[in-house]
Amino acid sequence: MPTTSEPPTRIDQIRLTAERLFRERGYLATSVRDIGEAVGMRGASLYHHIGGKEDLLWAIASRAADGFFAALRPILAEEAAAPLKLRRAIIAHIGVITANLDAAAVYFNEWRHLSDERRTEFLRRRDEYEAGFRAILWQGIREGHFAAIDEKFAARFVLSALNWTHQWYRPDGAMPPETIGQTLADYLLNGLSQALPISPA
Repeated sequence: MPTTSEPPTRIDQIRLTAERLFRERGYLATSVRDIGEAVGMRGASLYHHIGGKEDLLWAIASRAADGFFAALRPILAEEAAAPLKLRRAIIAHIGVITANLDAAAVYFNEWRHLSDERRTEFLRRRDEYEAGFRAILWQGIREGHFAAIDEKFAARFVLSALNWTHQWYRPDGAMPPETIGQTLADYLLNGLSQALPISPA
C-alpha cells in the first residue's frame, strides 16, 4: 500500500480500483473497460500500465499473500509458548484482512480464475501459510498445551473461522480489529462452554 504521505501512483489507483470491482462484481463480471472507466483511462492507456486483467488479479492475490506472510513469520520465529503464538497469529491474520477488505475478498474468493500455473503457485503459497499455523499447533501438542489433535484439520478450522471476517467486518463497527482478533482467539483457544457444578445424585 502507498504511504499516507505519498499520493497513490497510477498503478496503485488501477490496482485499488480492480480490488474494489473484483470484490463487488466478481472477477468474471468485471471487464478491463470497467476498470479503465472507473479510473478515467481509455483501454490503450490502461494497457500501458498493466498486462491484462489476469495480471491484475495475480498482483492482488500475490500482494495479499505477502501481507499474510509478513505478519506471520515474525510470530513463528518467536521463542514463546504455543498458545501465545497462536493468539498473536490469529490477531495478525485479522489485522491483514481488515487492513484491506477488498484485497482480502479477492484473495479468498477470486483466485480460482487464475491460469493453471498461477493457480498452482497460489495454492502452494496458501499451503505454506497454513503450514505455519500447523507448526504452532504441533508445538502446542508437544508442549502439552493442546490435546492430541489433527493439527492439519485444526489449522484449517482456525483459518476458516478467521477468513470469514471479510464478509461481515465494517470499519465503522463497534469492534476494532484488535478486539475482534482477541475475541476470536478467546473463542478458538478457550471454547464457548463454561464449567458448571455437578448436582449430587
